[in-house]
Order: sequence, then structure tokens, then C-alpha cells
Amino acid sequence: MAAALGLALLAGCAETYGPSLPAQPGKSFLAARDAVQTCLPEAPEAGRQAVVAGYIAGAVLGGVILGPGVVAVRQEHIRYSGEASGVDQCLARAGYTRRDLTPEEMIALNQSYGSDRLHLLDHLVSGGTLDNLPQKAGS
Repeated sequence: MAAALGLALLAGCAETYGPSLPAQPGKSFLAARDAVQTCLPEAPEAGRQAVVAGYIAGAVLGGVILGPGVVAVRQEHIRYSGEASGVDQCLARAGYTRRDLTPEEMIALNQSYGSDRLHLLDHLVSGGTLDNLPQKAGS
């Protein structure tokens, strides 16, 4: 019974990521986008490693039959979380942190276009918020 509970906790503990962007003071959206592109090749290996670790932990905690079965049900979620973590780790080496967007920021982004959207993204990437968004030059 304790092993099954441990497996349920393990299968549910993979982090869930919402809308976010890389943030670093003084960086622009385009610099952050380039950093993400540089880090993307690390994602598949990190996802594979997360799944392998999940199966090993599942076998240890729940036995060789029940453990891997529980992990298999959550495999895609575990892989996705591992891929996101791998990209986050790469971005951290470049000085970025994951910045989760608020619902208000998502609305503002969805309602902005062109240079206004880029201005907002630049501000958010560099650590700003909607409360301290400066007026765009020339507006």
C-alpha cells in the first residue's frame, strides 16, 4: 500500500509549466528567443532522462510490475516536464530564469500586435511588470 502511494506521488510530482518566458535584466525578447533556440536541442535528451528516471524510481517504489505501469500512464507528461526542465537548466547557465506570466499579462499580450507586442515582451523579459510598463518611444 505504501509503495502504491509513493508511486502515485512520484507520478504526480512532475512540475507543470504554464505560460512563461525567459527573463534576465537588460535582455530583449529577441535575445531571449535566441537563447531558447540555442537551448532547444537539449530538450529531447532531458525528456528521455526524465522518463528513464521515472521508470527506475517506479520499479524501486512500486515493484517491477506495478511501478512501471503507473509511470507509463504519465510518460508523456514526465517527458514534457523533463524537456522543459532541460531547457530551463540551459537557460539558467546563460543567466535566464523562468518567469511565469500572470493572467493579466497573458491578456495584454493576446491583445497587442506588432511593435506594441514586441515592446511589451521586451519589458517582461527584462523583468518589468504591467504596473511599470513605460510608454513606447514616439507614442
